[in-house]
Amino acid sequence: MLLMTHLHRHHRGWTTLCTALGFLLAGTLVAAPLFPPPVHPGHPFSWTRFLAPFHMVVLHFPIGILALTSMLEVWKWWRPNEELRRVIQFTLTVAVLASIVTMGLGLLRAVGGDYDPIMLARHRAWGLAAGAVTAIALGLHTLLLRHPGRGGTLAFRLLLLTSFFSLAVAGHQGGSLTHGATYLTENAPDALRNLLGDTSGNPFEQGLAPAEDASSVPVKAVFNHRCITCHGPEKQKNQFRIDRRDILLKGGKSGLPAVVPGDPGKSNLLRLCLLPNDNEDAMPPDGKEPLTPDEIVIVVRWIQAGAPF
Repeated sequence: MLLMTHLHRHHRGWTTLCTALGFLLAGTLVAAPLFPPPVHPGHPFSWTRFLAPFHMVVLHFPIGILALTSMLEVWKWWRPNEELRRVIQFTLTVAVLASIVTMGLGLLRAVGGDYDPIMLARHRAWGLAAGAVTAIALGLHTLLLRHPGRGGTLAFRLLLLTSFFSLAVAGHQGGSLTHGATYLTENAPDALRNLLGDTSGNPFEQGLAPAEDASSVPVKAVFNHRCITCHGPEKQKNQFRIDRRDILLKGGKSGLPAVVPGDPGKSNLLRLCLLPNDNEDAMPPDGKEPLTPDEIVIVVRWIQAGAPF
């Protein structure tokens, strides 16, 4: 009886956590068919497409929980308290579980995302490394609960630091995939950008002579502000890039010419920009600010002028 009471006391937290996760998973599976996303012709419902976007939500949990765990460990070092070890064990366990879910959803997110393969590989590698190191840290911390030791504590803290660093790098790589490589530094002071080695500037200005660039500066500013994040060097959604003239004229996966020099009416790029916001093909997509009338006029006049690049 005493043994059963002892086991119950130590595993009560695990039972509660597993029960909560079970209810969360069951609720998702039950609610998803009741509230499916709109199904359009040629786009049947897919669990992969449904679950993949949740990677952008769940990824915040391992970051926040691991940060909390690190702060608790610092507090324990400053104010020694052995009871705090059990709290750290719980938060670290939740961090590992959240990392597993995040990595699984991340693998789904990468399918058909048209991301830059090199940057995607780096993001995946750092993310898996962060999850693996966190799991190893949990195993070592479990041993520390049973056999406390100065050497084991130091090793655990090094693992925790490595895990947090790996997660930070993975997060930065993920942000670069979604928002572009300079999303943190594009509005930074020039001195800071130079210190960080950010010399990319406007991607349209690279390798172009001033004479070639002059007549297309306004439209390139529009593209750089509105389109480059999803259709640029890091990400080519629907296999379309707007910073390369050959692909810009040819178009992407649709097979329709994005720009027909001299003919705005036949340019698919302009058609997509003029679609209502609630249309699934509208560009920029729903949730992002559409082009202003002045920006539309700039694109139209650029196409009428022969789409100089």
